[in-house]
Amino acid sequence: MFNALENVIHVLVVLNYKDLKMVPVLTHLLTYHNKNVLERYAMDYPNNHLSAEEAFQELMKFFWLSLKHKAEKLCAPTNAELDFICGIHNEMEEIDDMWHTFLLFTKEYVAFCKEYLGVFFHHSPTTNEQKIEVTHQDFAIDFSKFLSFVYDHLGEETVQKWFGA
Repeated sequence: MFNALENVIHVLVVLNYKDLKMVPVLTHLLTYHNKNVLERYAMDYPNNHLSAEEAFQELMKFFWLSLKHKAEKLCAPTNAELDFICGIHNEMEEIDDMWHTFLLFTKEYVAFCKEYLGVFFHHSPTTNEQKIEVTHQDFAIDFSKFLSFVYDHLGEETVQKWFGA
């Protein structure tokens, strides 16, 4: 047995499900830019492999994917293929670095969530109370479902960027 959530840095929490009327269009989401966030990321993480622009784009894709996952689960709650944790995994650390950077600009982050996502995304690290024990096999199944969802909706290039596959 091992702790499955040790391999997931953060789990996305979406509030106000009643406001989740539709998933935003990904191309629209990718049009959002914030010069200050990009500059701060470049300053704080000069040794990251992803450039500030790449990390920001991948964060936008993660937000979109998370909303899509939540929406699909609401529409098909018994679909076993959607029964997985849609969160930031250790391999996605540089995307999480960008999320941390974006959160430093609180007013801009709140405005972005409201205007582009329609919901507020909390950045919630996994706590000791939230950790659950699962077998390696169960974690592998969960992770496989997550990877398949990423691949199906964002493609092989995204899987490679996020997981170095």
